[in-house]
Amino acid sequence: MTRVAFLGLGAMGAPMARRILAAGFPLTVWNRNPERARAIEGATIARTPRQAAAAADIVCTMLSDPAALQAVADGEDGLVAGLSSGKIWLDFSTVTPAASRRAAERAREKGADFCDVPVAGSVKPATDGTLKLLAGGDGPVLSRAKGILDAVSAETLHFGGVGQGSAMKLVNNLMYGVTFAAFGEALALAQSLGLPAERTRGWLLSIPSVPPYLRDKMDFLAAGGEPAAFQLSLMEKDLRLLVEAGGGPARVPVVDAARGDYERARVSGLGEKDFAHVLSFLGGPFSK
Repeated sequence: MTRVAFLGLGAMGAPMARRILAAGFPLTVWNRNPERARAIEGATIARTPRQAAAAADIVCTMLSDPAALQAVADGEDGLVAGLSSGKIWLDFSTVTPAASRRAAERAREKGADFCDVPVAGSVKPATDGTLKLLAGGDGPVLSRAKGILDAVSAETLHFGGVGQGSAMKLVNNLMYGVTFAAFGEALALAQSLGLPAERTRGWLLSIPSVPPYLRDKMDFLAAGGEPAAFQLSLMEKDLRLLVEAGGGPARVPVVDAARGDYERARVSGLGEKDFAHVLSFLGGPFSK
Protein backbone atom coordinates (compact mmCIF):
# COMPACT_ATOMS: atom_id res chain seq x y z
CA MET A 1 0.00 0.00 0.00
CA THR A 2 1.26 3.48 -0.91
CA ARG A 3 2.43 5.37 2.16
CA VAL A 4 1.37 9.02 2.32
CA ALA A 5 2.53 12.06 4.27
CA PHE A 6 0.39 15.18 4.62
CA LEU A 7 1.96 18.46 5.77
CA GLY A 8 -0.29 21.42 6.56
CA LEU A 9 -3.48 20.63 8.47
CA GLY A 10 -5.45 23.84 8.36
CA ALA A 11 -9.08 24.32 7.34
CA MET A 12 -8.49 22.56 4.01
CA GLY A 13 -5.60 20.23 4.80
CA ALA A 14 -7.22 18.47 7.75
CA PRO A 15 -10.32 17.20 5.91
CA MET A 16 -8.17 16.21 2.92
CA ALA A 17 -5.85 14.23 5.18
CA ARG A 18 -8.85 12.49 6.74
CA ARG A 19 -10.12 11.48 3.32
CA ILE A 20 -6.76 9.91 2.51
CA LEU A 21 -6.95 7.93 5.77
CA ALA A 22 -10.52 6.89 5.03
CA ALA A 23 -9.38 5.58 1.64
CA GLY A 24 -7.10 3.16 3.46
CA PHE A 25 -3.68 4.73 2.91
CA PRO A 26 -1.15 4.63 5.78
CA LEU A 27 -0.74 8.30 6.71
CA THR A 28 1.94 10.34 8.46
CA VAL A 29 1.08 13.95 9.29
CA TRP A 30 2.97 17.07 10.32
CA ASN A 31 1.79 20.54 11.20
CA ARG A 32 3.50 23.57 12.66
CA ASN A 33 0.90 23.44 15.45
CA PRO A 34 1.18 19.86 16.83
CA GLU A 35 -2.38 20.00 18.21
CA ARG A 36 -3.73 19.93 14.67
CA ALA A 37 -1.66 16.86 13.89
CA ARG A 38 -2.94 15.07 16.99
CA ALA A 39 -6.50 15.76 15.82
CA ILE A 40 -6.04 13.46 12.80
CA GLU A 41 -6.99 10.19 14.50
CA GLY A 42 -5.33 7.12 13.03
CA ALA A 43 -2.36 8.97 11.55
CA THR A 44 1.26 8.76 12.65
CA ILE A 45 2.63 12.12 13.79
CA ALA A 46 6.05 13.20 12.50
CA ARG A 47 8.31 15.49 14.49
CA THR A 48 9.61 17.31 11.41
CA PRO A 49 8.73 17.71 7.71
CA ARG A 50 11.83 15.66 6.90
CA GLN A 51 10.65 12.76 9.03
CA ALA A 52 7.20 12.90 7.43
CA ALA A 53 8.61 12.86 3.90
CA ALA A 54 11.07 10.08 4.70
CA ALA A 55 8.22 7.86 5.87
CA ALA A 56 6.14 8.25 2.69
CA ASP A 57 6.01 7.33 -0.98
CA ILE A 58 3.83 10.35 -1.77
CA VAL A 59 4.23 13.63 0.12
CA CYS A 60 1.34 16.10 0.14
CA THR A 61 1.55 19.75 1.16
CA MET A 62 -1.28 22.22 1.77
CA LEU A 63 0.27 25.48 2.95
CA SER A 64 -0.75 29.12 3.01
CA ASP A 65 1.65 30.81 0.57
CA PRO A 66 5.03 30.54 -1.18
CA ALA A 67 6.95 31.60 1.94
CA ALA A 68 5.30 28.87 4.03
CA LEU A 69 5.95 26.30 1.31
CA GLN A 70 9.63 27.21 1.15
CA ALA A 71 9.96 27.22 4.94
CA VAL A 72 8.57 23.68 5.19
CA ALA A 73 10.62 22.44 2.22
CA ASP A 74 14.06 23.85 3.01
CA GLY A 75 16.64 23.26 5.70
CA GLU A 76 18.08 20.28 7.51
CA ASP A 77 14.65 19.25 8.79
CA GLY A 78 12.72 20.31 5.68
CA LEU A 79 10.68 17.88 3.60
CA VAL A 80 13.14 18.00 0.69
CA ALA A 81 15.73 16.39 2.96
CA GLY A 82 13.34 13.44 3.33
CA LEU A 83 12.77 12.94 -0.39
CA SER A 84 14.51 10.25 -2.41
CA SER A 85 14.35 8.65 -5.84
CA GLY A 86 10.89 7.53 -6.92
CA LYS A 87 8.92 9.60 -4.43
CA ILE A 88 6.24 12.08 -5.51
CA TRP A 89 5.58 15.48 -3.97
CA LEU A 90 2.02 16.77 -4.53
CA ASP A 91 1.50 20.41 -3.61
CA PHE A 92 -2.14 21.39 -3.09
CA SER A 93 -1.24 24.93 -1.99
CA THR A 94 -2.15 28.12 -3.83
CA VAL A 95 1.22 29.61 -4.78
CA THR A 96 2.84 31.26 -7.80
CA PRO A 97 3.98 29.26 -10.82
CA ALA A 98 7.54 30.31 -9.97
CA ALA A 99 7.21 28.81 -6.47
CA SER A 100 5.97 25.54 -7.99
CA ARG A 101 8.88 25.40 -10.44
CA ARG A 102 11.33 26.02 -7.61
CA ALA A 103 9.80 23.18 -5.60
CA ALA A 104 10.06 20.89 -8.63
CA GLU A 105 13.75 21.72 -8.99
CA ARG A 106 14.36 20.87 -5.34
CA ALA A 107 12.51 17.56 -5.76
CA ARG A 108 14.53 16.67 -8.88
CA GLU A 109 17.74 17.19 -6.92
CA LYS A 110 16.63 14.22 -4.82
CA GLY A 111 15.40 12.13 -7.76
CA ALA A 112 11.76 12.77 -6.82
CA ASP A 113 8.87 14.06 -8.93
CA PHE A 114 6.71 17.10 -8.24
CA CYS A 115 3.22 18.13 -9.36
CA ASP A 116 1.31 21.27 -8.43
CA VAL A 117 -2.32 20.33 -7.83
CA PRO A 118 -4.06 23.33 -6.19
CA VAL A 119 -7.69 22.86 -5.31
CA ALA A 120 -10.83 24.51 -6.64
CA GLY A 121 -13.32 24.46 -3.80
CA SER A 122 -13.53 25.26 -0.10
CA VAL A 123 -14.05 23.45 3.21
CA LYS A 124 -17.25 21.55 2.42
CA PRO A 125 -15.97 20.09 -0.88
CA ALA A 126 -12.72 19.21 0.92
CA THR A 127 -14.75 17.33 3.52
CA ASP A 128 -16.98 15.67 0.94
CA GLY A 129 -14.18 14.79 -1.49
CA THR A 130 -15.74 16.85 -4.29
CA LEU A 131 -12.87 19.26 -4.86
CA LYS A 132 -11.55 19.81 -8.39
CA LEU A 133 -7.77 19.72 -8.78
CA LEU A 134 -6.04 22.06 -11.25
CA ALA A 135 -2.91 20.12 -12.08
CA GLY A 136 0.51 20.93 -13.47
CA GLY A 137 3.25 18.35 -14.00
CA ASP A 138 3.94 15.21 -15.99
CA GLY A 139 0.92 13.11 -16.90
CA PRO A 140 2.56 9.79 -15.96
CA VAL A 141 3.40 11.14 -12.50
CA LEU A 142 -0.18 12.24 -11.99
CA SER A 143 -1.28 8.77 -13.06
CA ARG A 144 0.99 7.19 -10.44
CA ALA A 145 -0.62 9.41 -7.80
CA LYS A 146 -4.19 8.81 -9.01
CA GLY A 147 -5.29 6.94 -5.90
CA ILE A 148 -4.41 9.89 -3.67
CA LEU A 149 -5.86 12.47 -6.05
CA ASP A 150 -9.10 10.51 -6.29
CA ALA A 151 -9.31 10.24 -2.50
CA VAL A 152 -9.47 14.03 -2.10
CA SER A 153 -11.26 15.15 -5.27
CA ALA A 154 -13.96 14.47 -7.81
CA GLU A 155 -11.80 15.37 -10.81
CA THR A 156 -8.23 16.24 -11.76
CA LEU A 157 -7.86 18.64 -14.69
CA HIS A 158 -4.38 18.73 -16.25
CA PHE A 159 -3.28 22.12 -17.58
CA GLY A 160 0.30 21.35 -18.62
CA GLY A 161 3.76 21.21 -17.09
CA VAL A 162 4.89 22.15 -13.62
CA GLY A 163 3.53 25.56 -12.61
CA GLN A 164 0.52 25.48 -14.92
CA GLY A 165 -1.78 24.18 -12.19
CA SER A 166 -0.72 27.03 -9.93
CA ALA A 167 -1.22 29.49 -12.79
CA MET A 168 -4.75 28.21 -13.40
CA LYS A 169 -5.61 28.42 -9.70
CA LEU A 170 -4.60 32.08 -9.56
CA VAL A 171 -6.60 32.86 -12.70
CA ASN A 172 -9.55 30.96 -11.19
CA ASN A 173 -9.44 33.03 -8.01
CA LEU A 174 -9.08 36.25 -10.00
CA MET A 175 -12.63 35.75 -11.26
CA TYR A 176 -14.03 35.39 -7.74
CA GLY A 177 -11.99 38.14 -6.15
CA VAL A 178 -12.54 40.78 -8.82
CA THR A 179 -16.25 39.97 -9.25
CA PHE A 180 -16.99 40.35 -5.55
CA ALA A 181 -14.99 43.56 -5.24
CA ALA A 182 -16.73 45.02 -8.29
CA PHE A 183 -20.17 44.15 -6.91
CA GLY A 184 -19.30 45.72 -3.55
CA GLU A 185 -18.12 48.88 -5.28
CA ALA A 186 -21.32 48.94 -7.35
CA LEU A 187 -23.37 48.85 -4.16
CA ALA A 188 -21.26 51.61 -2.64
CA LEU A 189 -21.64 53.77 -5.76
CA ALA A 190 -25.39 53.21 -5.80
CA GLN A 191 -25.56 54.32 -2.18
CA SER A 192 -23.54 57.46 -2.89
CA LEU A 193 -25.91 58.31 -5.76
CA GLY A 194 -28.90 58.04 -3.49
CA LEU A 195 -30.38 54.86 -4.96
CA PRO A 196 -32.61 52.76 -2.64
CA ALA A 197 -30.38 49.97 -1.25
CA GLU A 198 -32.83 47.07 -1.22
CA ARG A 199 -34.24 47.75 -4.68
CA THR A 200 -30.75 48.27 -6.11
CA ARG A 201 -29.49 44.98 -4.70
CA GLY A 202 -32.55 43.15 -5.97
CA TRP A 203 -32.10 44.50 -9.48
CA LEU A 204 -28.35 43.85 -9.64
CA LEU A 205 -28.81 40.29 -8.39
CA SER A 206 -31.27 39.64 -11.21
CA ILE A 207 -29.03 40.65 -14.12
CA PRO A 208 -27.00 38.09 -16.14
CA SER A 209 -23.62 39.58 -15.25
CA VAL A 210 -23.99 38.50 -11.62
CA PRO A 211 -23.10 34.81 -11.11
CA PRO A 212 -25.25 32.47 -9.01
CA TYR A 213 -22.39 31.98 -6.54
CA LEU A 214 -22.46 35.68 -5.65
CA ARG A 215 -26.21 35.48 -5.09
CA ASP A 216 -25.63 32.55 -2.74
CA LYS A 217 -23.03 34.53 -0.84
CA MET A 218 -25.43 37.44 -0.42
CA ASP A 219 -27.87 35.04 1.26
CA PHE A 220 -24.96 33.76 3.36
CA LEU A 221 -24.16 37.31 4.52
CA ALA A 222 -27.80 38.06 5.24
CA ALA A 223 -27.89 34.96 7.47
CA GLY A 224 -24.87 36.18 9.47
CA GLY A 225 -21.90 35.32 7.26
CA GLU A 226 -20.46 32.49 9.38
CA PRO A 227 -18.50 30.25 9.27
CA ALA A 228 -15.84 31.24 6.77
CA ALA A 229 -15.46 28.90 3.81
CA PHE A 230 -12.50 30.85 2.44
CA GLN A 231 -10.93 33.59 4.53
CA LEU A 232 -10.78 37.14 3.23
CA SER A 233 -7.07 37.34 4.07
CA LEU A 234 -6.41 34.38 1.79
CA MET A 235 -8.24 36.02 -1.12
CA GLU A 236 -6.13 39.13 -0.58
CA LYS A 237 -3.03 36.91 -0.63
CA ASP A 238 -4.11 35.21 -3.85
CA LEU A 239 -4.73 38.53 -5.58
CA ARG A 240 -1.32 39.73 -4.41
CA LEU A 241 0.27 36.62 -5.90
CA LEU A 242 -1.64 37.28 -9.13
CA VAL A 243 -0.22 40.78 -9.33
CA GLU A 244 3.26 39.36 -8.76
CA ALA A 245 2.83 36.56 -11.31
CA GLY A 246 1.21 38.91 -13.80
CA GLY A 247 4.15 41.29 -13.92
CA GLY A 248 3.11 44.00 -11.48
CA PRO A 249 0.23 46.46 -11.00
CA ALA A 250 0.71 48.12 -14.40
CA ARG A 251 0.10 44.79 -16.16
CA VAL A 252 -2.99 43.78 -14.14
CA PRO A 253 -4.47 47.06 -12.86
CA VAL A 254 -7.99 45.70 -12.26
CA VAL A 255 -6.63 42.83 -10.16
CA ASP A 256 -4.45 45.22 -8.18
CA ALA A 257 -7.40 47.54 -7.52
CA ALA A 258 -9.46 44.59 -6.25
CA ARG A 259 -6.54 43.49 -4.09
CA GLY A 260 -6.62 46.94 -2.50
CA ASP A 261 -10.28 46.49 -1.55
CA TYR A 262 -9.48 43.22 0.22
CA GLU A 263 -6.46 44.75 1.91
CA ARG A 264 -8.57 47.54 3.35
CA ALA A 265 -11.18 45.05 4.49
CA ARG A 266 -8.51 42.94 6.17
CA VAL A 267 -7.01 45.95 7.94
CA SER A 268 -10.49 46.82 9.21
CA GLY A 269 -10.56 43.47 11.05
CA LEU A 270 -12.28 41.19 8.53
CA GLY A 271 -9.25 39.05 7.64
CA GLU A 272 -10.53 35.86 9.29
CA LYS A 273 -14.06 36.30 7.96
CA ASP A 274 -15.28 34.72 4.72
CA PHE A 275 -14.06 36.64 1.70
CA ALA A 276 -17.69 37.53 0.86
CA HIS A 277 -17.50 40.07 3.68
CA VAL A 278 -15.75 42.37 1.22
CA LEU A 279 -19.31 43.02 -0.03
CA SER A 280 -20.53 44.29 3.33
CA PHE A 281 -17.26 46.22 3.84
CA LEU A 282 -17.71 48.08 0.55
CA GLY A 283 -21.48 48.11 0.13
CA GLY A 284 -22.93 48.14 3.62
CA PRO A 285 -24.50 45.53 5.94
CA PHE A 286 -27.09 43.05 4.71
CA SER A 287 -30.04 41.52 6.52
CA LYS A 288 -33.02 39.40 5.61
